[in-house]
Amino acid sequence: MLGSRSGTDELSGIGRFRAVSDLLHPLAGPFQHETDREDVVVLIHGWTGSPAHMRMLGDALTEAGFGVIAPLLAGHGTKIADMTATTWRDWVRTAAEAAHAAGSENRRVHVVGLSMGGVIGLLLAPALSLASVTTINAPQIVHSRLPLVAGLFRHIPLVVPRRPPAPPPGDGAAYFHQYNDDPVGTVADLFDLVTAARRSLGQVKCPALVIQSKTDETVDPMSAEIIREGLGSSQKRVVWLERSRHAATLDEERETIHREIIHHLRAVADSAADAPQDASPYDAATTTTEVDSG
Repeated sequence: MLGSRSGTDELSGIGRFRAVSDLLHPLAGPFQHETDREDVVVLIHGWTGSPAHMRMLGDALTEAGFGVIAPLLAGHGTKIADMTATTWRDWVRTAAEAAHAAGSENRRVHVVGLSMGGVIGLLLAPALSLASVTTINAPQIVHSRLPLVAGLFRHIPLVVPRRPPAPPPGDGAAYFHQYNDDPVGTVADLFDLVTAARRSLGQVKCPALVIQSKTDETVDPMSAEIIREGLGSSQKRVVWLERSRHAATLDEERETIHREIIHHLRAVADSAADAPQDASPYDAATTTTEVDSG
């Protein structure tokens, strides 16, 4: 059973969630917004994060007319001891179940993932024939040296305290709910997932949007170029953020993220509906966009 190792519950169908007990905050639970539109977006949070990080984006997508479904990955959003009992396969299964549920009634499924959620999206894209994939600050290289020794702690339920990060400015602070310590026994799993996704990048043929902050304190911005170069899609675009930290969906350039993702999703939907070619932000070559968000 998905998530059974961690004692958490997962998405059981589009619009239907099992109760999740012991949430670290009510906003950390899974959520969905339904629509009659053919396009549904699965929002996947990051390692030690929660769906709270995706709620502002989810609201923007709903207002733009897209269906949204945001699962709570196995072991996340409750207590950190739950996460120490999970592996990367548990996290991917949770996301895959959400994508399968979103694809009911022959809907087009898009994935947007923050950090590890973006890595999961890259792994799912070829396996589930996604309509598109968007990554936000998805890691390939990180600033921390912890991955270098992560294998020594694999599957050891060790939790290392760390100083809680400062909340994002403005309204985003209300959604900043995540584990603030490191379950180091799962770090090796995180980078097993990164490695698996990197090896499958060439199989990702769907349109791809790669969003990366130049000031990401966790992920080396070179990660965006690694992803772009490896993608098998001819329709791929990199958008650079100038001032956002790692949890960019809650930071001051979040409206830029909303705008770029909505533009991306509409272009893919229009293309699927045989819209004129000039409706797409893509051309035959890959592109890079420098965003001036004011």
